[in-house]
Amino acid sequence: MRVGSKALAELEALFRRNGYTLRYLKGAFHGGPCRLYENKMVVINAVYPPAGRVRALAAIAEQLGDKLDLTPAERALIHRLAG
Repeated sequence: MRVGSKALAELEALFRRNGYTLRYLKGAFHGGPCRLYENKMVVINAVYPPAGRVRALAAIAEQLGDKLDLTPAERALIHRLAG
């Protein structure tokens, strides 16, 4: 499935709306959600191409599940992209 910058922007927006700071960093890691003191963060490997970033964010959103306040359209997007 080819994913575009629109899907990436939508996923980034839903994380920000839910209080998460997004960080794209280079390193030998896959990424995921974390907490640094009281700050909720999602760290994604900056080496990933846009499609990889979309898949990673969708998988993290799916992993967080009910911890995110999502619209039905966002839930459908995540299910489609993480599947």
